[in-house]
Amino acid sequence: MKEKVRSAGKPSGEFSQAEDAFKQAMDPENVARAQAALGLDPERFQEALRGLTERTVEQSRKTYQAIRDNADEATKTLEATLENAHSGSLSLSKKAIEALRTNAELGFAHLEKMTKVRSVAELVELQSGYVREQTELMAGQIRDMQSLSRTVANELVRPGKEAMDKARTRKE
Repeated sequence: MKEKVRSAGKPSGEFSQAEDAFKQAMDPENVARAQAALGLDPERFQEALRGLTERTVEQSRKTYQAIRDNADEATKTLEATLENAHSGSLSLSKKAIEALRTNAELGFAHLEKMTKVRSVAELVELQSGYVREQTELMAGQIRDMQSLSRTVANELVRPGKEAMDKARTRKE
């Protein structure tokens, strides 16, 4: 198939015919006749289109606001989680330092007592008492650290859990 090419800016015959047909179809009188034949009222159509546009804009505003609110809520949740992680790690660090200090103080006190030992029997008795005391102390320290770790873990996930519960409640 050969295409007809416009020469020197003049439209080809077929193009010119198509252009004329388009202009005739778009003539306001012909458009009004076509709309009347189809039972369309241009003013009602414009009103319906305007109403649809207004509803779409309003729905877009509501959707944007909901997205913005959810983003703000997520930011608050993240900030609370990070704050809880920070304070929890500080609490665990303080508890560990406290345990180390207590153990070091008891160790130095034990060494001081050992310098005053006069017999092997006294040394064995002192050492076995120290081991028993250290074992009980460490068991208590481990329980305290476990309890604090549990508390920190619960506090760490609390903001996220509350946000999930709130989101679930909103859906219902």
